[in-house]
Amino acid sequence: MGDAENCNEGGLVELYRKIHKAVEVSTAPERDRIYITIIIDDLSLLEVSAHGSSNHVLDFLHYCHTLTSEKGCSLVMLNHDDIYSSMTGQTLNLQMEYLADVVVKAEPLATGLASDVHGQLTILNKWVVDVHGSLRNKLQNFHFKVKENTVDYFYPGSPS
Repeated sequence: MGDAENCNEGGLVELYRKIHKAVEVSTAPERDRIYITIIIDDLSLLEVSAHGSSNHVLDFLHYCHTLTSEKGCSLVMLNHDDIYSSMTGQTLNLQMEYLADVVVKAEPLATGLASDVHGQLTILNKWVVDVHGSLRNKLQNFHFKVKENTVDYFYPGSPS
């Protein structure tokens, strides 16, 4: 069992080593300071790489989160809620939201389809300092309309 488990996480371990090395080289003291953003375009592909083990994916995300926190980098992850509808997937989504400083969700309208609005975007900024110096979460909602080459964003109720 141990060998199979090591094989399952091997791809993610190797990916993390490559990311870690690139971040270390880019943030070396002798180099000019650059800002690094690690982008994971589709989290479901990591789970495929780990042969379905969401635990290995969570371990990988925790390592990446720690690395980016220590080095002052950003970690951006794209996840598809429709892929993760199982109980295990919901755990993965909740863990990702817990690790995130900003959560962006694109969803269909709760009221159904509309011709002038294609969906809503919900943005949760964690740890925003308010005018009194207190930390709080800031939640914003926008509607969006997809056009041929762009997307228009606007406040609910305002003209698109």
